Amino acid sequence: MSVLTNEKECDPKYTAFQAYLDPHIPYVPVAEPKHHYTIELHHAIFTEELYDVYQKYEKAVHKKDRDRDQLKRFVCSSPVYDEDNENDRGIKERPAPYNFEKVDDFRSYKDEAIYPGPGSYHYYHRLDGKLIAMGVVDITKRVVNSQYFIYDPEYSFLCMGVVGAIHEIEYMRMI
Repeated sequence: MSVLTNEKECDPKYTAFQAYLDPHIPYVPVAEPKHHYTIELHHAIFTEELYDVYQKYEKAVHKKDRDRDQLKRFVCSSPVYDEDNENDRGIKERPAPYNFEKVDDFRSYKDEAIYPGPGSYHYYHRLDGKLIAMGVVDITKRVVNSQYFIYDPEYSFLCMGVVGAIHEIEYMRMI
């Protein structure tokens, strides 16, 4: 998981991510790892990389073909936003029904740090830089809601749904 500084306030005892991890998950490397696993937190935004994983997941697990608009409508166009964030003004002012071609026009694709504030977010789980899973979470001032989780079926042997659930529970405890 990437270690970044907080952009918004959260519980002071967790402002340093490493200070949280050390007592909970001690990590003592014995050698250079064979693979690198990372988790990134992004605003809910459409990417071709995400669409590729979504398409594989839906075909293997639900036996359905899905197009880009279905992905945008289902996991990228959430009405959850941060009323204090100027960049989220587009959600509040956007008329319904949404134009799914432009659903992400006001968002930027970047790692959002540990506590980015209220909104809908995607957790990108990567193995050696390749996107292998994605979890959708909504963060409000009082609730963290786990919405959906998809994974590349080639990596089902890693039990990514369990990994994602454990990560989201730890994230809730942290913030």
